[in-house]
Amino acid sequence: MKKEPPKARATYSAPAYFTLHEGDFGESGVVVVSVRRTYSVESDLRFEIVERPSIGMIRVLKDLGDSPELLHLARDREAAERWLANNPYSRAYLEEVSANEVGADIIEGRSAA
Repeated sequence: MKKEPPKARATYSAPAYFTLHEGDFGESGVVVVSVRRTYSVESDLRFEIVERPSIGMIRVLKDLGDSPELLHLARDREAAERWLANNPYSRAYLEEVSANEVGADIIEGRSAA
């Protein structure tokens, strides 16, 4: 749901990391606990991307500066707008998965093509 580049300061450095949303828990539509886990790219754990978004899908993102947070991935703009209307977030915006992006993934070997 989010990725961060490495950070280097005069007295501190941190490797790149990513955060996964594991689930929301609650009752009657009220989220009580949202479970997220953050992993360093230097971890010994291995992760596999089993499916990438298709051309035309819409990401619902939250603006958090340099690293936006993925809130939802919808099959089309109408579904994304409907999701956002039912799940209002401040600073949320929509971004379409483009043919150029999917093509770059294939060329750079990040997709099964």
